[in-house]
Amino acid sequence: MKARLALLATMCVVVVLNACGDPTSLKASAATSVDTLYVFALSGTPPSYPSGLSLLVGQAVPVNVFLNGFPAFDVAFDIDTDGNAIVYPVKLVIPSPGSRPVGLLKFGTPFETVLEAPATGYELDSAFVVSPGETLVVRSQHNISQDVCQFALNPYLYSKIAVDSVSLASRTIYLKLGLDPNCGFRSFATGVPTN
Repeated sequence: MKARLALLATMCVVVVLNACGDPTSLKASAATSVDTLYVFALSGTPPSYPSGLSLLVGQAVPVNVFLNGFPAFDVAFDIDTDGNAIVYPVKLVIPSPGSRPVGLLKFGTPFETVLEAPATGYELDSAFVVSPGETLVVRSQHNISQDVCQFALNPYLYSKIAVDSVSLASRTIYLKLGLDPNCGFRSFATGVPTN
């Protein structure tokens, strides 16, 4: 009798899995995007100016804005004395337990050639100087309460950033942003990612 019940239970599981497809297979729902935008330097500009970048909305935001008690930006920007853009993870700008882990990884290759974010190798406690022609990949954890990846198997959003130019007169950094808005997906290829 027990063998028949075990067989029946196994058959039910197989039928359910076949009916639903692969339940562990993740599917992206949104297309990747590429946009151009500008941010202001942290130093030498008013705090209300957008000096940060929010991956969640793909826009420049002020670093003094908080959502649900957490900083609303993932990375912030400044300009050094040589006129280079510096990119800081949120933790280096607002050091608090509420700052989400943001990792940075720099490539010495053009923006268009970086088609996928690496799975590992990100630095969480470092700022990077990014020159034109270089690409910075950002991995930001978004699984806190009421966040976009709260229930996702992989809590990260990935983006790539390239500096087009820096204006010392206006303390402005012009950027190109590539974003995969799907939790855990690392592709920057055009369209909805498949892996």
